[in-house]
Amino acid sequence: MFEYLRPRSLATPQEVIEYLELHQAAQEFRLELEHRANFDDYCQWYYQVAAENQRDLEQMRSELNLLRWFNRRPV
Repeated sequence: MFEYLRPRSLATPQEVIEYLELHQAAQEFRLELEHRANFDDYCQWYYQVAAENQRDLEQMRSELNLLRWFNRRPV
């Protein structure tokens, strides 16, 4: 079960290649998981900010526009 922990003599070139390929696959998998987690965090942040902006816009639309009184131009 834990043969890889047992001290061994030199590994064969094929074993080294297999180990490096396995290590590279594990690294790529970890980076993919990290990328997806970061993307999910970004999406959550984006939707939260978008919802806040929608609420702010609705609030601004319901407020009285005082600047309109000072900016009366003849049409």
